[in-house]
This record gives sequence, C-alpha cells and structure tokens, in this order.
Amino acid sequence: MTSSCEEVPWVSILTPVANGWEYLEECARSIFSQVRAASDEDGPRVTWEWCVGINGHGLTGGEAMKMAEQIQRSLFVEEYGISMKVVNLPEVKGKVGALHALVGLSKGEWIALLDCDDKWAPHKLILQKIAVDSIAKEAGVIGTLCWYFGDWESEGPSLPSGWVPPAAFKEMNPIINSSAIMKREYALWTDEWWGLDDYELWLRLRSEGVKFYNIPLRLVYHRIHAASAFNSSGKQDVKGLISKYFKEEEC
Repeated sequence: MTSSCEEVPWVSILTPVANGWEYLEECARSIFSQVRAASDEDGPRVTWEWCVGINGHGLTGGEAMKMAEQIQRSLFVEEYGISMKVVNLPEVKGKVGALHALVGLSKGEWIALLDCDDKWAPHKLILQKIAVDSIAKEAGVIGTLCWYFGDWESEGPSLPSGWVPPAAFKEMNPIINSSAIMKREYALWTDEWWGLDDYELWLRLRSEGVKFYNIPLRLVYHRIHAASAFNSSGKQDVKGLISKYFKEEEC
C-alpha cells in the first residue's frame, strides 16, 4: 500500500519491522517532525519518503501491519503529503532480506536507516543534507552521535566526530545504524555475520575506499532494552569480522 507524492525524494528512509512494532508510532512521529528546510530561504531543503517493511508476521502482517497502516491513514500523512510506503513481506526472512526488499521499493538518491524502536531529533535529516552539500561532499556514509533511552538513559558511545579515520573501524563500529544515510549504490548488506550486518557493510565499504563522516551532534535516540540478547547470544563473531577486513599484522 502506498501514500505518495510524485516528487523523487532526496532520501528514502527504510524501516524493517519484525520485533518492536509497538514503538512504531513513536518512531513515525520523529520522522513526521523532521525540519524540511534551513532557515535561509535559499538554503538546503529535504524531501523524503518512508518505506516500512513488515516481516515475520505471517501472510496478513498481524498487529504490526495494522499499526503501520493506521499510521499511513493518519490525517498527518494526508495533510502534509508525506510519502509513506507500507509492504508486508511474508516470504522474506531476516532484516537483511527486508532491507533489500525496501531498497527495491524506494526511489531516493540517498538511503537512510531507522529501526522501528529508535527515533530522530527534528534537525537530523536537514543537518545531514547540509553536510552532504558542504563539509562532507566526498562522504558516502554520514552518521551522527546518539543518546541511549528506553530501559536506561545516557549519552551514547564515544564515537569519532567529523571524518572517521579508517583505523577506527577495527576498534569499534563507529556508525550508529539508525543515524546512517548512505548513497543508494552502497545499500547492499550480507547476513553472513549474524546481527552484525551494519558493521559488516561499513567495514566492506571502508575497504573499498568509501569515506565516512559523523556529524558531532546527538541526533538519534537509540532504544536500550534490558532484556536484549544483543552481544550475549554467542552467535556474533566481532573479531572474526574485523580480521576479515584488516590484514593480520594490523589486528
């Protein structure tokens, strides 16, 4: 189902929805509140579409699909002409498959990522557009810093600001997933590394010479779940992933 404008957007926002669909309305409000233009009349403007993919919820999409369609039918969407696409993906397995399906539905020059339980500060996209047009013209991926919220609240991890040094990638994942925008041609993930699909993509792009930039502001709220199994499942091999993209003598 689609609610759309004919204008080709500057950025397509991709949100795969498996778990955490109960936070989708909060996520939506942060998208709908994005500032679309700089204060200068001749300054940058942002146009965007939001592509939501429901997977893992059966042939009907279940309650997750109902929530997404309710948001799509909202007066806010109609009043402001927001382009929002909602699709059920019952045959698609995993986040990587859902992301690739959403890329195929999207039209934007840039691709933005936003998990359904995270949210953005209102100036997030316009500041990234300003960066693309000025200080970070050579960047293929642009992120921001983040806040942690949810089951506990704090400043997010200490990440490189400005241009991200290539060596930083073997110390940490320096790009917050829900903060990232990337050029469309770079939006190709692999599910070889369980739960590390974004980190693997950044490492691969870095190895191909893509430049990364982090806006030195906390423009993303990344939800923390106390019961999350992230990094405790035993299925993630961070060291193995890093060693794949760095020479042995560098590790």
